[in-house]
Amino acid sequence: MAKLLDLSETHSIVATQDIYDDQGFKLLAKGAAVSRDLQDRLLLRKLRAPLESSLSVRDGLTVAQIMQGALDLLEQNAALESIAGSRAAREILREGKDLHIPPPLMLLMTCARHSSVDSFRRTQVVAALCAGIAAELEASSSEARTLLLASILHDLGEIYINPDYIERQGHLSPQEWKHVATHPHVGQLLIRNLTSMPQGVLACVAQHHERHDGSGYPGRLTRQEQHELAGWLAVADAAAALIDRGESGASRVALALRIVPEEFDRKAADVLIRGLQSLKVAPHPAPASDCVARAQRLLAHIDAVAEALLALAGQAEAAVLADIVARALHLLDSFAKSLRATGILDAASLSGSDAGDQGLREEMQQIVKEVTWRVRNLGRTIYLAVDASLDQSLRERLRQVIEMLEGAAQPEGCS
Repeated sequence: MAKLLDLSETHSIVATQDIYDDQGFKLLAKGAAVSRDLQDRLLLRKLRAPLESSLSVRDGLTVAQIMQGALDLLEQNAALESIAGSRAAREILREGKDLHIPPPLMLLMTCARHSSVDSFRRTQVVAALCAGIAAELEASSSEARTLLLASILHDLGEIYINPDYIERQGHLSPQEWKHVATHPHVGQLLIRNLTSMPQGVLACVAQHHERHDGSGYPGRLTRQEQHELAGWLAVADAAAALIDRGESGASRVALALRIVPEEFDRKAADVLIRGLQSLKVAPHPAPASDCVARAQRLLAHIDAVAEALLALAGQAEAAVLADIVARALHLLDSFAKSLRATGILDAASLSGSDAGDQGLREEMQQIVKEVTWRVRNLGRTIYLAVDASLDQSLRERLRQVIEMLEGAAQPEGCS
């Protein structure tokens, strides 16, 4: 409501039908404008129908503007252009201008743009990346349309989340993170309740933070449980924040998409990695010399958490606990394997010239950062999975495991 009222100060928001409360009292007549004067009347009464379904915005955002914005970003961002600058990808974005998104959702998209220009631009980056993936993987026109629609709407649920949580996602406790993690489900519910959009769009919006190895949220779905296009959208969404920063994030994008091989859709990730290979990235300052030692401590931390989980495994009579423990151990094992496979733990034995190579040291820094982030995220994932039916003592021990995972703080000097 606050975001709608903020928007009403710069745009005309009108009722598309009479708005009633659940007692049959008319609160707003069809054609009347929404203003702050109506705040209490609309907030304090239970409405007969969702407010979003009964409003439209004049001179609001259009799908054509979103797609044109994505095309414009190709000219401004070298990393984005390298992935989605082909003729086929541009044509997908141009054809996307004719996509139909129902008025209630366009009202919410206009709200989202008004609330955060940066987040809205990120949506356009995701749309461009999806066009690049669809073009390279020769998606059908139907698949491309579904993917573009989902890319536009994928973060719609965020406008219902406390903005303070959205702005500081990397510093949230598991309890706070639980609120953020609902946004894919909220977005899916909005689209389902307000429109009759295709099921593929609903699935992609709901699953864009899921991961093929089951480490994502909110459902911890594995590859077999996900819509194929959701895996493509997940790759675009994961890369968008880094690509939006320009060339400086290009090398980290490639690393983030391959550090844990089972995490992302391989075909879609490879499209981005190949596209970024053509970029000449400016060198970064070399990381701290003790980055290898910090990687060794991170691996020891992973091993300690695995031991704590193994101790719980013997008490895993409850199916929920058994599932949590098994999934967590599998993920920790994949994180440890990924860390070892990079060779960072053997870096101490490199020759002097190799050890001083700035590119190698930069990659070591990024490896530690990426694996650390995934270890901490596992704590959040476990928190979401804990069932209230579990014995209190077991929940307490899981809480201790979560705290251990949260304790894998970003190493100082390796950021």
